[in-house]
Amino acid sequence: MELGFGGGKSKSIYGKEGHTGVTMVKFANTSAGLKEAERLVEYFERENHGRKGWARAQASRSGDDDKNPALVKVDEKTGERKRIFYGYLATASDLDKLDFDTRKKVIIKSRRELDLSD
Repeated sequence: MELGFGGGKSKSIYGKEGHTGVTMVKFANTSAGLKEAERLVEYFERENHGRKGWARAQASRSGDDDKNPALVKVDEKTGERKRIFYGYLATASDLDKLDFDTRKKVIIKSRRELDLSD
C-alpha cells in the first residue's frame, strides 16, 4: 500500500493463531515523526477510516470478512476485491493489541514529555 507517507516502519502483529489483522507503523521519536504520524491519522479520518470507523467495522463483523463492505471494497466493473485500511494514533490502552516482544520494547510518553524542539 503506497499512500505517500514516509519515515514509518511497519510491523505486522501476530498472535497465537497467526496474523491478527493489525499492522503497526512506528515513526521516529521526534516532532517530525509525530507530525508524519498525525498526517497519516488525518488521512484515515477524512476517509472515515480512523478509530471510530474501525470500531464500526469491528462491530459489523459476522464471519466472512471478505464479504463485509466495511472491510472489503469491490470494484463494480472488474469485481476486484480490495481490503479497506483503517488507521489511528495508538494510546497506552492499545498496548494489549501488540505482541509481547513489541510491548516490552515500547516506551510510552505523553505529548508533553516529547522533545518537540527539532
